[in-house]
Amino acid sequence: MNTSHQRAMDDLLQAERDLRTKSEENTRAMRQVLMVTANRLDGIRMQALQRSDPSIPARWGTLEWKKFFDDIPIPSKGWGDSITTAPDKRVERKLQKKITELQAALDQAELERTKAILVETPVSLPEEIKNPEQVLVVADEIGNIPPDATPALTVIVEDARRMHEKYPKETPSAFSNILSGGGRTGGDLTRVFKRYWLVLYLIGRWRLAATMELEEVLAETVKVSAGSGSMRRVMLDLEKANVLISEILELNSSQTALRLYRFSAEGEKLYQSLFGSRPLENDWSRLIRLHEGARFPAHTLAVLAFSMHARKRGWATKVLPEVSGSRSMADVWLMRANEHFYVEVELCEKERDGARWKNLSSLNEGHVALCAVNQKAHTRLVAECKLEKFPGLATNLETLVSGKFKNINSESPLWLEIWK
Repeated sequence: MNTSHQRAMDDLLQAERDLRTKSEENTRAMRQVLMVTANRLDGIRMQALQRSDPSIPARWGTLEWKKFFDDIPIPSKGWGDSITTAPDKRVERKLQKKITELQAALDQAELERTKAILVETPVSLPEEIKNPEQVLVVADEIGNIPPDATPALTVIVEDARRMHEKYPKETPSAFSNILSGGGRTGGDLTRVFKRYWLVLYLIGRWRLAATMELEEVLAETVKVSAGSGSMRRVMLDLEKANVLISEILELNSSQTALRLYRFSAEGEKLYQSLFGSRPLENDWSRLIRLHEGARFPAHTLAVLAFSMHARKRGWATKVLPEVSGSRSMADVWLMRANEHFYVEVELCEKERDGARWKNLSSLNEGHVALCAVNQKAHTRLVAECKLEKFPGLATNLETLVSGKFKNINSESPLWLEIWK
């Protein structure tokens, strides 16, 4: 690819990022306008709704906003309340037109937002959740964790750097027609093939699935920005070649969205041709096979997001760990030095059967370890465990994803609350 073409591609990708940023700003602005309009037309009802549920109207979509405005009583005019006259149709039509325009703009902004990899919404911890002091040790090396575990992200980066120079410099002949390098030549072609193989290695060796994690390791290995257009094009090339299958999953209750990747049948064959062994089943594929991951995408996303954030904070992980000698199950297993926890990733906001916590505590020597979907559920679930006399640890996705992913490190605590 010549320099002018490369520059044009970079400009196009930058324009896409700018558009996404602008759409997210528009979404926030539209929500603010809707809120101001709602308070003007029926502020008392809005305040009552917020008292009953503090997450209103932040979690509302267009349907909830439409229902709120549709339920506003038609104003009356006259000398007394007992005398009603026809409403001012011009004002009513003007307001309805404004509402329709705002809803349409919000729909468009929400559509653009789904293209984002992670929605980062600043969240403050509620007063009852304190960040406990935690003794954080260095992440475990590969030789110190079970062979079926995925190491902390810093350890994966070190391994990727060791492997980077060992990859083949071109596509195996059987796959040359489906993955040609996208028109690149010379040194650019060599570099992009090594980046292809690195992505495949991370998925097939370390079970990674989220594009955020894949791009971060790739960027740290080859020393470029994780958000650069060149990183995105690597993923896009592999997807277009039908080597990888991709999907965006969303979890509205914690304002989280992730683009996920797993091998296609052709991708598995390519991995085996490159590395001489079958790829390991990555975490997304495992959830689909063992936990009805395709049927329950919200829980699938929650488990993958929690595991990703645990690794970023220095923990080794297993998704859907096998527990020998026990019928109890857990969503995730964590390890850091001498600490090991089986963790339940809980989306349900209704009261749970105490037997669930009893089974989980049996895996953790009498403790529970849980990740709630948001702060509200966090508070309720911890209260439920305390009522059942189970000590434990808790965190929630809403808070974990509230900061920029690149700023999280092995010194960032995973647990937000620890109780005895």
